[in-house]
Amino acid sequence: MVLRIHQLPPAIANQIAAGEVIERPASVVKELLENSLDAGASVISVEVNYGGLLQITVSDNGSGIVKDDLPLAVAAHATSKIRTLNDLYSIDSMGFRGEALASIASVAKVTIISKPEGQDNAMMLRVEGERRTLSPCARNIGTTIDVSDLFYNAPVRKRFLKNEKLEFQAIEMVVKRFALSAPQIALTLKHNKKLIFSLPPALSEQAKAIRMSRILGNTFMREAIFLDVEHSGMRLYGWISNQRLQRSQNDRQWIYVNQRMVKDKLLQHAVKQAYDGLLHAGRFPVCLLYFTLPGSEVDVNVHPTKHEVRFQQPRLVHDFFTSQLTKALHSNLTNLDTREYAYAIASCNERQNAIAEPAHSRNHIETHGGSNDLFPNRSGNSFSSSITSKGYKKTSAVCHPETESQWIVLNERFILVFIKQQPYLVDLVALFQEWTEKQLMKKALPLESRPLLISIRYPLPKQWMHRLDHIKHELARVGIRIEYPIADELLIRSIPLSAPYLDVRLFFNFFCELDFFHTEQLIPLISRSQMFDPKQLTVEERIEMNQLLLELSLKEEKHNTYKALTIDDCRMLLHE
Repeated sequence: MVLRIHQLPPAIANQIAAGEVIERPASVVKELLENSLDAGASVISVEVNYGGLLQITVSDNGSGIVKDDLPLAVAAHATSKIRTLNDLYSIDSMGFRGEALASIASVAKVTIISKPEGQDNAMMLRVEGERRTLSPCARNIGTTIDVSDLFYNAPVRKRFLKNEKLEFQAIEMVVKRFALSAPQIALTLKHNKKLIFSLPPALSEQAKAIRMSRILGNTFMREAIFLDVEHSGMRLYGWISNQRLQRSQNDRQWIYVNQRMVKDKLLQHAVKQAYDGLLHAGRFPVCLLYFTLPGSEVDVNVHPTKHEVRFQQPRLVHDFFTSQLTKALHSNLTNLDTREYAYAIASCNERQNAIAEPAHSRNHIETHGGSNDLFPNRSGNSFSSSITSKGYKKTSAVCHPETESQWIVLNERFILVFIKQQPYLVDLVALFQEWTEKQLMKKALPLESRPLLISIRYPLPKQWMHRLDHIKHELARVGIRIEYPIADELLIRSIPLSAPYLDVRLFFNFFCELDFFHTEQLIPLISRSQMFDPKQLTVEERIEMNQLLLELSLKEEKHNTYKALTIDDCRMLLHE
């Protein structure tokens, strides 16, 4: 039997097209927010019910839609953004395909109320399938679009949607990303008539920083590196995390191209390459980057969702990203004030630390020891001479030949060690965190806990309210026991016995940034939240950390724990 070709009815064709643009309620919110931005709105409110599954309402104070254009607004391939083919190659608006409202109207019940300047009254357009009614109503200048019963006529699509909680989380993420792309806009989000957040317009740099902190968290602000560079008509500015702030997913890599949020593989690869060797395996950085270039140099008409872009000179863009991020990361490392003071950990037999300070007398820092390569005897070489000339006080002999654990500690974070005659600048905090993670991973769950003498109070995050029992259970598996006697506060009763240096508040700050989590994700968080004084390390801990450092160096791979130095680098660090 020969299958004949026939024209699809408009309703089916529209639903097929909608499948490319409207995947879930968050897709609707994204398209409506972009329309409001293109309309020049300065105030936008988003209200959703039941995770957007029942209703989504977006209101703005933009330019509005004139009465005669309202029916066209929900027609396929009708738009005010472009007119000629050449316009496609220099797009400066968010929307341009003329598909969003038509796609939404084909799978949901839509009501549009709009009033442009100069029109006597607002007009309301109701769309339900093929039925459309237009009537006058009251409204200030701007537009309100109400979308209800999403996928009411596509039950198969509806079955693939997640539950209310997950769908709302996706909507919240879309609104947050939009808030960072358009800081000049006042933005409000409500869910089930409850205010989630209200962001005033951020016009000053300080206001933008406050908005960024509210969305990305204070931890990111503390660990962020700012960059702002231009080259060949391109500009890249924003914030990237240093090597200490790492995530198990790349969901916090927010990149905007000409104000458009994108998930471009080329740019993601450039970011990954810049951090090569700085992060643990399977870990990802956090970034908020704004990339601008002439509209003619980028094609945003690649995919209906407009998440993907195509650059006219992809190699140039990739290299620009990688080189500038690498430069910023390297500058951050070298600019750390490792010369504020120096001291040496020594005399392990007595378990006390001798502080090495610049002295008026010119004495040697002597390195004694056995056969291990971590701290070879370097007396008589140029580096030893440089230390001698600077005049640091002599430290006690090291008493552990199996490790030769004399560390030259430059400050509370960095130490100087030798591995096979090669000096290394070691991030002691990163080394300790990695060592802690390895120790915890060896232990069976649940981890043994240690009660706190005084319980620590922590504000209860709103997003935890509906899953407190699950969170309590997962935390208990890693030795952290919580209670929530009142509605807006947690009480932390215990911490893991194997993590005595745990900064509880820092841990919960990290924890609050997770959208989804499993027990295995909590152990790296515990390790990253360790705050300790190197003078408190026991002999056994130092021996094991030395062994870990030796293992890392033998792999001869880049790593965020240490950095190979030249003799000149050493002289600079020791203030010669």
